[in-house]
Amino acid sequence: MDLRTLDRLAAPHAGVVSRAELLVAGWSEGQIARAARSGALIRVCHGVYRVAGARWSRSAAHHAALLAAGEEAHLARWSAAALHDFVEPRNGPVDVLLPHPRSYTGGEDRLLRVQRTRSLPEADRDQRLGLPVTAPARTLLDLAATTSTARLGEHVAAALRVEACDASDLREVMDRRGNARGRGRLSDVLRLLGEDGGGARADVEVAALHHLVAAGLPRPVVAFRVFDAHGRCIAEVDLAYPDRHLAIEIDGYRWHSSPARKRADEERQNRLVLVGWTVLRFSASEVRAHPDRLVATVTSALGGAPASLTPGGSSPAS
Repeated sequence: MDLRTLDRLAAPHAGVVSRAELLVAGWSEGQIARAARSGALIRVCHGVYRVAGARWSRSAAHHAALLAAGEEAHLARWSAAALHDFVEPRNGPVDVLLPHPRSYTGGEDRLLRVQRTRSLPEADRDQRLGLPVTAPARTLLDLAATTSTARLGEHVAAALRVEACDASDLREVMDRRGNARGRGRLSDVLRLLGEDGGGARADVEVAALHHLVAAGLPRPVVAFRVFDAHGRCIAEVDLAYPDRHLAIEIDGYRWHSSPARKRADEERQNRLVLVGWTVLRFSASEVRAHPDRLVATVTSALGGAPASLTPGGSSPAS
């Protein structure tokens, strides 16, 4: 049993190696079986082993899934989205996309979830951390098939915010994939976000935007800057109806829980009130769990707010 060869083969794959690689390197089926029985190789999925002593990690799982799926496989959907930094990594199977006519013969496996595609052109392929992944725009289009409009809007806004892709990339992938299941939903999200949606500072703001528009309310402006009578910017609000001087703020626990952050929020809200703005505040958890309350409160505020502008000019964020 050549352990040096084993370490050399596994090193580029975060400590995992495939049966096919071992056979090419000159190992026999009997040597592989003996290494597995002795604990030198630990099976992780069909035809793929972890070398004893190698730490199991998310990177190792990605490498193992790609080795199991075979040549031309790419990380896709949630796995690709996490590598592109517009969603948080998830537990569960690694998502792998395999172009036709490639076939996966591993059967059901808890490590990976294989899906096939008729087309994976170069424009839809990318590399992250040395791993083949679907490009950001293709990743979002694939997610659109099984993700709600509200959640998809959050993911698209996050991708725009980290500059993983832009709106033109998304339109191009929709043109290439004219029959893709999620095409209509992704198109709706682009219309929802408009020119300013990428300026949302938190994903939940996009969810709020979706719920308001879906309820038939006018679309608010995203990341709106409010100025006082002297032309000084006094605040940038999450969502705004400038003609009604109505601001909507979404408070996430992470960003609004410290005493200093709460004090800053209070001071900013006071400045807005002093120039004639009404400020509605909602927690992120309320927007997600009870969007009907958001819609009802904003509807009431719009119905009762004065139509004329009050002192203090306003401007969308540049």
